[in-house]
Amino acid sequence: MLLKPDLLVEAAYEVDSTLLKSHGKSALMVDLDDTVIPSNSSLMAPSFKSWFKTLKKDDIAILILSNGQPERVHYWANNLGVDGVALVGKPFSFAFKRGLKRLGHQPSETAMLGDQLFTDVLGANITGIFSILVRPLTAGRLPHTRLLRKFENIIVRRP
Repeated sequence: MLLKPDLLVEAAYEVDSTLLKSHGKSALMVDLDDTVIPSNSSLMAPSFKSWFKTLKKDDIAILILSNGQPERVHYWANNLGVDGVALVGKPFSFAFKRGLKRLGHQPSETAMLGDQLFTDVLGANITGIFSILVRPLTAGRLPHTRLLRKFENIIVRRP
């Protein structure tokens, strides 16, 4: 089912290199807003910075794949020492194919970690990428995001 994540986690840092490698993954595409940083914040928790550093040290290729604004995405990509693609157009498959090309990996080698069922999970599943849904850091700042969250919680049966 296209709206069913392959894996459901409470926090992004639960997705470590051991978990990824156990599923045959050597690359990780990560959404930014409400996945690793609150959408209404300019501060990232030190635990997330450490998580990125550990994944890189463990030879996991990482790319920030976001529908967010270029200034924000590129700021965090540079700050974390990873590549980033902004205004990408998730959930359309061309967005994920663009990410795969930047990473230099195949869908079968890659996982997508994000907080939204209708963008991150749907697009990853359409493209054949292992999808990981994380509990969002906030309810979302945009009205349509807050509405979609209600549907997401029904679909994944998350309180």
